[in-house]
Amino acid sequence: MALQCALVGVGFWTRSALLPALRSLPDAEVVACVAGTLEEARAFAEAQSIAASYASLGDLIGAERLDFAIVATPDHVHAEAVSALLQAGVAVYCEKPLANDSATAYELVALQRSTGVPATVGYSFRFNPAVQALKRDLDAGRFGDIWLVELAEHNPQFHPDGGKPMNWKGDPAQAAGGSLFEYGSHVIDMGTWLLGPVARVSSSFKRVLPGARLDDIATLQLEFASGTTGLLISSWVLSGGFPGTRIKLHGSRAVGEVLLDDRMPLGQSYRVTPAFLPGATQVDVEPMGERHSDAARRHIAAFLAGTKASGAMQSTLPTLSQAAHVQDVLAAALQADQQWQTVLDPSVPY
Repeated sequence: MALQCALVGVGFWTRSALLPALRSLPDAEVVACVAGTLEEARAFAEAQSIAASYASLGDLIGAERLDFAIVATPDHVHAEAVSALLQAGVAVYCEKPLANDSATAYELVALQRSTGVPATVGYSFRFNPAVQALKRDLDAGRFGDIWLVELAEHNPQFHPDGGKPMNWKGDPAQAAGGSLFEYGSHVIDMGTWLLGPVARVSSSFKRVLPGARLDDIATLQLEFASGTTGLLISSWVLSGGFPGTRIKLHGSRAVGEVLLDDRMPLGQSYRVTPAFLPGATQVDVEPMGERHSDAARRHIAAFLAGTKASGAMQSTLPTLSQAAHVQDVLAAALQADQQWQTVLDPSVPY
């Protein structure tokens, strides 16, 4: 029997990735949606052949018998929506980031543990086949000791020459960070999933769009508890495809590099290069499905399988606790911004 699902938030990502992912799964049936206004919810429901629509999450919870819900709202609504669903006993898939601050994220971790209701956070690129292959090789010791990891995610969705107009993602009232929260959180999650927790962070943010109030380009230096050093770049103006992700592990025995970019023929690549010898090996990985929704489909399928199995969750699934640690890194990066040490005196000619 299919699990009854509701969509909380009906924006671009819901329409282009999450809803197609759900409808490709026989275990899920989308029965209702919620939007910022009843008119918006009704229009989306009619266009997408969804039976019921609501103006508020409270109305939805009161009227429907749900098995799980997808939360894909602006960031500042995530925590309130996840809390209400967990308290109602509804399993939750929440888009990233889990919250806009660490304290709230950890409150949700505690609530989820006390209720025992299944929950996951939408760091879905863990499920990309190339990333999965990298993880298997890392766990098998193929790279040796990891000395450095390079992490990047960027594509120019808000580029002034052809991107879309800035939306709620650039509004400090709705998002605590710009490209760092939108893209950087994804690669922080993948870095911590691969290498464990981050111990220290330094950061620098750049605003290049006219009137920008949040970061358009974020650069971070990470120190993992394991001793690995990390370098991270996230941006929504720098050139790239979807999702524009790069992971490069520099190990004592070999270097492993994953690229995820829909401009490439297969949308992904994974190669391994000996650390001190020439010659890279292109590793064959499982083909992707529909590129925009494939990772989300794999993620949601794994979550539903665990939900049906009464909590026997796959280890790849991002947990609320792991998402809260990502929130810690985001918060530390925001706090560390502009902690510069002067090298050049601007008054002295160079």
